[in-house]
Parts: sequence; structure tokens; C-alpha cells
Amino acid sequence: MDELSSLPVFNYYIDESDPDIVVLRRQDGAFVAAFSAQGATKEGILEAAKEDYGALVEGNKYTLAPSGTEQRKGA
Repeated sequence: MDELSSLPVFNYYIDESDPDIVVLRRQDGAFVAAFSAQGATKEGILEAAKEDYGALVEGNKYTLAPSGTEQRKGA
């Protein structure tokens, strides 16, 4: 199985409820990053989502291991 296809999917959305701030949130509503509405760029928002996704996967790598495989800390 391709390693990338086994990674979990996290959806992100833009919260524009405040006209001055653009907030990037995860599918569960968790805060990821905030940007000035005037200074927000597609690239900046995408970078914040990539960093958050990477941190989520890294932080959960032991629980995300496919069944039947063993991953131990320090291994």
C-alpha cells in the first residue's frame, strides 16, 4: 500500500465571521491560524494547513500505524 494513501484526511475551512480576520480551522472547528483579512494570501493559508497537518500526523504516528505493524517510540 502506498504510504501516502494510508495517511488520514483532515479537512480545513476558512472562517470569515470577523471582517478583519481570516481564521483557518480544522473540520472539528479547532483553531489552526489567523490572518489579517487584508494581508491573507492563498500561499500563507496553504502553508499553515500543511504545517498543521504535518504536526497532527507526527503527533499521532504511533496511533496511525496500519494494523499488523508495530511502531515503537525510539525505533
